[in-house]
Amino acid sequence: MEKLIEFFFPPRCAFCGKLGKSLCDDCKKNIRFISGNTCQKCGIPIGDSDLPFCPSCLRENFAFEKVFPVFYYEGVVRRGVHLFKYRGFYQNAITFSRLMVKKIIDAGINADIITFVPTSYERYLQRGFNHSYLLAKNIGKILKIPTVDLLTRVGFTKPFYNLSRHERQSEIKGKIKLKKGYENIIKGKKVILVDDIFTTGATANECSKVLLENGVKCVFVSVLAITKLAR
Repeated sequence: MEKLIEFFFPPRCAFCGKLGKSLCDDCKKNIRFISGNTCQKCGIPIGDSDLPFCPSCLRENFAFEKVFPVFYYEGVVRRGVHLFKYRGFYQNAITFSRLMVKKIIDAGINADIITFVPTSYERYLQRGFNHSYLLAKNIGKILKIPTVDLLTRVGFTKPFYNLSRHERQSEIKGKIKLKKGYENIIKGKKVILVDDIFTTGATANECSKVLLENGVKCVFVSVLAITKLAR
């Protein structure tokens, strides 16, 4: 898949779209990588706090083990994600997934299966692809871990961008299901769940709960970026 994308699409910066190398010098100056002391659940930086979790995660009871974000969702990162999801810059999946893989390797995560957050049928028709699948497929290829399409959405969900944390949790509840035939395959396995953005954690949590209820040992979440908004 990676070779096909590189063949049909000329090299561009994944964050501004300028022709040339995949991370141009101008964008590199304006990107903030997540580093330092981070929340042991959502992965957001927590500075010199003595607590293992951020205030938001202290209130939550997330089912997944931990989230591994690469960036804050802001500035040129936001622009790069927009190009990827809405402007047809499929080649961004290559740059993004490589950065996500580095985060996974640095964290020492060993997993048996890569899967991804499913998109609704309506949104798939609008975009023509599932961006999380493209990221997951390339991550699995690099790590030599099978990428398996485990989850599906049922029913209709409203767009999340204008919903509160509680509204998102209510909207996604019961809307994620395990696809038939995978029950025995996933039992006792460690899974990496891939998505692009972590905002409130509602979707990642619902996906993780479904996987764990069906016998998965633990779920790690790999995302490109995390929002700085109160979650």
